[in-house]
Amino acid sequence: MAKKERLPRSLENSGLYRLRTMGALARLLHWKKSPSALRALCSRQDNWDEFDQARPGKKPRRIQAPKPAIKALQRRLNDLLQRIDAPEYLHSGTVGRSYLTNSALHRDAEGATVTVDISDFYPSVTRKRLFVLFRTVFQCSSDVADALAGLLSCGGSLATGSPASALVAFWAAKDMFDGIAERAKRLGGRFSLYVDDITLTARTAGRGDVSFIERHVGRYGFRLARKKSRVYRAGQPREITGRVLRNGQSRAPNKQHRYMHEALSAMGPETPPAEVRSAIGRIQHVGILDDVRSQELMASARRLREKLASS
Repeated sequence: MAKKERLPRSLENSGLYRLRTMGALARLLHWKKSPSALRALCSRQDNWDEFDQARPGKKPRRIQAPKPAIKALQRRLNDLLQRIDAPEYLHSGTVGRSYLTNSALHRDAEGATVTVDISDFYPSVTRKRLFVLFRTVFQCSSDVADALAGLLSCGGSLATGSPASALVAFWAAKDMFDGIAERAKRLGGRFSLYVDDITLTARTAGRGDVSFIERHVGRYGFRLARKKSRVYRAGQPREITGRVLRNGQSRAPNKQHRYMHEALSAMGPETPPAEVRSAIGRIQHVGILDDVRSQELMASARRLREKLASS
């Protein structure tokens, strides 16, 4: 029998809405022990493994990875959040949407494009902000809201490595993002959001929209990463969430081609399988992004996989 498709529902019809007791939260999260044990787990300070994740060409990213006991609860929480209707502009943490659908929204859009990033987005979603989210938006009781805030935060802020962080961060700032969506609507343009990447395309889009967004997010306690703000004129190539768009065509950014060529150049007869698989991943990634070379690159990745399997 085919698996029944889960239909989105309103926030008010979510299982998370108006949770009044820790017992109800324990049952909703499929917690097998007592509600008091759940409360104690959520308040622990050692629920996370912290480390720096290296990124090519960028400073390392601090990761707070949840330990198995709370990761299972966060996955269940994320599953519940995914069942709630999401605005059309949201492309992160949402089933069927991705960084590719995010940029695709602007692929054939007319006008100029503005892209901005929120600086330190997850660290700016404080434990207090999480408590307010579950207490006021989801209308949970104070003890349930406090437990959920504890489940999701590390060092006083939303953890970077939780499977629920993308959607939780969105809901914690939904009013702010809705305000930007309204501006795009007034301009007759398009707005999309991927985690903290904001993209607005409209005939009249320009520096004034960057200034508006900067003031707007500031009213909510956030700030923009100014060095990352970009305004692309109509007809100019636009890089949106990792791919370059021009005249309705998608290409991979130069840096992705460079990473691919570096991985291929380092390969030889004695290359470890893990490095070969990494190179295959680089080729496939560029193939996904590049309309012109997609078939060629996917065929190359397939040949490498076959060679690796037979070795």
